[in-house]
Amino acid sequence: MQCYVQKVSEMNLAPHHRVYHVAIADDWEASVPFGSYEAATRGVVAGVGQPIRTTSADRLQTVLDERYADLSLQVLVVELSLDALREAGIPLTQDAASGQVGIDAPLPPGDPTIVVRVVRAQRVGERWVAPDFGASAAE
Repeated sequence: MQCYVQKVSEMNLAPHHRVYHVAIADDWEASVPFGSYEAATRGVVAGVGQPIRTTSADRLQTVLDERYADLSLQVLVVELSLDALREAGIPLTQDAASGQVGIDAPLPPGDPTIVVRVVRAQRVGERWVAPDFGASAAE
């Protein structure tokens, strides 16, 4: 079990203004008409103690390899703006050990200020390959 720090004001999130969430395409696409995405990670619904998990661009391939390699369902990589999440009042958490950010509320999948873009991961052999987000990963 991971321990998450709840005090957003104490988080040192700069210069990483973007985080990435891996979603199963069917889950993400089904959430759009309802305006609320609530999957913390593969097979886990967000809730108390289970924030929606995100990762950095640098760790994205590791997450795909460790959590999704055996999954044959299409996966998406959702690029999120931390600034927009904060401005919308969506509570964020941060893992004390890893520094990874969690989102402690449902995501609004149709909000273009929060959801910067959604990219289908490509399956190459036995693994999903992380998209190259280029310059936006450093913003």
